[in-house]
Amino acid sequence: MEVFIAYESKYGNGKKCVEYLQNVISKKGHNVNSFSISEIKPNSLPKVDLYIFSSPTHMNGPTWKMKRFLKKLDIDQTGARYSLMTTHMAPEIEVNTLQVMEDILQSKGFKKISEDLRIKVTGMKGPLESSYEKKIDKFADIIFKH
Repeated sequence: MEVFIAYESKYGNGKKCVEYLQNVISKKGHNVNSFSISEIKPNSLPKVDLYIFSSPTHMNGPTWKMKRFLKKLDIDQTGARYSLMTTHMAPEIEVNTLQVMEDILQSKGFKKISEDLRIKVTGMKGPLESSYEKKIDKFADIIFKH
């Protein structure tokens, strides 16, 4: 399976999660590439089997850069499959981050294949919750059951 991860990371927590997830996916025998959304253009994503989008929660939603990136996505693939992940400090806020991202992607015809991955950040700049690796392992297991 070909997987592409597009992420935004303000303090490095999201990047750390993406790097761990990328390693887990590779160990499962799948091809995976990840890029910060500042390194790629929304119309240059390759055609793959699965897209994973990750944004930190910022001001009760995804970052404005991620929101803009998703709105400008132009993938010539009806029914492209996707999953979402976020880092957050307050669980009651991150739900909106994921809903905003989901609404944008579904309006473009993307098909969600799993529950969202939520990773708690214990302070403004980290560290990540102690169970973040276990959560990512479980997330990867769920994704590849489909």
